[in-house]
Amino acid sequence: MEIDKAKFKRLKKKITNKYPKAKTMVNSEGLYYVHDGEDNFLTTEYMIPAQKTVAAAWFWFGDTMKVNQNIERTHPNRMDLKSFEAKFARISKRNKK
Repeated sequence: MEIDKAKFKRLKKKITNKYPKAKTMVNSEGLYYVHDGEDNFLTTEYMIPAQKTVAAAWFWFGDTMKVNQNIERTHPNRMDLKSFEAKFARISKRNKK
């Protein structure tokens, strides 16, 4: 997997906005992974395998964070009646003006 420098910088910036202390680490086998800097070990939580290159490690970490954010945003447990009522109240208040 080959990633150009501009794409790598954008990808790294997105991740470091969410995890400011994120950095690349090397495991005992010489493979790279992204550590969030807060001892949460997100790579093991999301089962992201260590990669051969630094760019690949950042790519897979970023891609997994994107999928995770989408799942959290649309998860059925997040959609409770209280949030719907607040949303409809906000919309109806706009429509009354």
